[in-house]
Amino acid sequence: MKLKQLKENILTKLKSDKKTTVIVVIGFILMTVILLSELFSIDNSNETTVTENTTNNYCNILEERIQNIVESIDGAGKTKVMITLDETTEYVYAKNTDSNYNENDNNSNSEYIIIDIGDNDSGLLIKTIEPKVRGVVIVCEGGDNPTVQEQIYQALSVILDVNTSKISISKLSKSEVNK
Repeated sequence: MKLKQLKENILTKLKSDKKTTVIVVIGFILMTVILLSELFSIDNSNETTVTENTTNNYCNILEERIQNIVESIDGAGKTKVMITLDETTEYVYAKNTDSNYNENDNNSNSEYIIIDIGDNDSGLLIKTIEPKVRGVVIVCEGGDNPTVQEQIYQALSVILDVNTSKISISKLSKSEVNK
């Protein structure tokens, strides 16, 4: 009985005060929009994770390869490598482009080419652009030897197409050498 009376009091108040009615209606609309956006949201987290994993794998492979090269330089000795990259891996997908050129108008429509792979649809990948190297840190046993440093600078600038100002070379600490 009290619930019915409370409902009637609220409805009476809403009918008498237009400002309150508008606020309540807007509130319900906003809650509905939020609820619907959650139900129909597109999950891009998997795509982001795949890109991050690909970039991390690329960086790890580069670090291992650079470590092997530097350790091969006479006098470098045990080596640790850290590489930082710009951005992430970029994927370029094929597109169908229809363009109609006219003196007054320049219209162009493009659609990605989708291929069906079993249960999944995917864009037709043309190429993968790996991120550029931002900087390299080399720590090695021979890092204090100017001749070894110069050989490392030259090797890395050729291999990675990086300016030598973005390469840092230091001597490995004695505690790290014994590990």
